[in-house]
Parts: sequence; C-alpha cells; structure tokens
Amino acid sequence: MFDKLPFIFNNEKRRKAQLGKILTEISLKLKDQQTRLEEAIRRLKDRDKELFEKVVRAQVEGDDAKAKIYAQEIADIRRIIKVIYTAFLAIEKVRLKLDTVQELQGVSLVLYPVAKILGDLKDQIKGIAPEVAIALDSIISSVNGIAVETGAINDRGVVPAVVDEQARQILDEAQKMAEVKVRELLPDLPHPPVEQSSRASQAKPTIRKITERELLDYIVNNGGFLDIEHFSKVYGVEKQEVVKLLEALKNKGLIAVES
Repeated sequence: MFDKLPFIFNNEKRRKAQLGKILTEISLKLKDQQTRLEEAIRRLKDRDKELFEKVVRAQVEGDDAKAKIYAQEIADIRRIIKVIYTAFLAIEKVRLKLDTVQELQGVSLVLYPVAKILGDLKDQIKGIAPEVAIALDSIISSVNGIAVETGAINDRGVVPAVVDEQARQILDEAQKMAEVKVRELLPDLPHPPVEQSSRASQAKPTIRKITERELLDYIVNNGGFLDIEHFSKVYGVEKQEVVKLLEALKNKGLIAVES
C-alpha cells in the first residue's frame, strides 16, 4: 500500500505542474489581447484629439452645427473607449485570478467565474474589436477544456448564481475604473461660445469662470501652445482671467511660460 504513495504524489505533482503551464499560456494569450485593446484605444484617442481640435475651430468660426456634429462623434468615440478599457481592466483581473490557482482542488472556484467573465466580454466587444472577440472565444474553449480535464466542470460545490455574482462584481469594478480612467485621459469638451445677438457687439459680453484644469487641458491638446485671444473667444472669458490662471499654473510648476 505504502509503495503506491510516491506514485500518487508524483502524479499529483505532474498534474499540478501541467496545470500551471497551461494557465500561464492562457494568461499570456490574454496579455496579447490586452495589447490589441491598448492599440485600439491609442487609435481612438488620436481620432478624439483630431475631432476635439475641429470642434474648437468650428466654434471659433461660429459654425455651431458643425461643432455639434464633431462633438457627437467625440461622445461616441469615448463610449467605445470606455467599453474597450473596461475589457482591458477585466482581463487584467482575470489574469490575476488565474495566478491564484495553486492547487487542483481550487480550480473550479476560479475557472467558473473566469469563463463567465470572458464570455461576457466577448459579447460586449465583438462589434468593436472582432479579432479580440475571436481570440477570447478560443481562450474560453481552453478554459473549459481545463475544467473538463480537472473535473472542475462537474464540481457541485460551485453554485451558478454565485459565479454570476462574482463575474458581475468584477465587470462592474472594471467599468467604474474605466470611467475614471477615460476622464483622466481625455479633456472635457470646450464649452460652446457665448451666443451674441445683433446688439451683443455693443453690449458687455457674458463672463464665465474657468478652471486651471480646463486651461491645462487646452494647452496639452494644442501641442503645449496657447493663443490667449483664441482661448478667450472659445471659452467666453476675459484675457486677464486667462493670464491669472497661467501665472497660477506656472507657480505650481505645471507649465513653463515663454515670452
């Protein structure tokens, strides 16, 4: 009887090593998809910046209709970026979960929600990044294959409702993080120019306050340059207010002003 114990232990050790190798391969494949998603985000950010500049130009020229068209396209692009970034962050969480699988007995606790998350992500991005959706479908098949081989697929200890809840929580967390990240990455759209009637040219213009963040975003999106007169027209603010904000940003070390 005791002669069989080394064989059992060695067999268990080999299975564990093989499982670790397969999970590592899956994690690397998921990393490849993250790289694809990052590239898609980069392209969309470039397009967003291009349209942002067109919105500003259209507003300066007084073409509100064109500015609204560009602004709507920017809004659509940012929704897509948020979906893609949600997928990127969710995949990162999946990779972390795969790294936690150390024992064969714990496979089912990880593989069930992983398969569920990847399946949901595939459905969300198939119309945006079809090549990533196809790759995820293949990865899901690999995950299910591991579940079958390890017997996790028949594990009655895992309740489907619990799996759905775990997957939902991870996707919700990823979506919230994506919303914050998109706001950090992309500047707010410029406020529409102050409308003027036929008498407005003789009347005192409406003055509004702007924030340091708005001014800094504008400078960044214009290659580090600022035309004070142009900015004042677009945002409907006095030039003196812009100069004060520039001085504040300079004192904080956020910009360097060249004469």
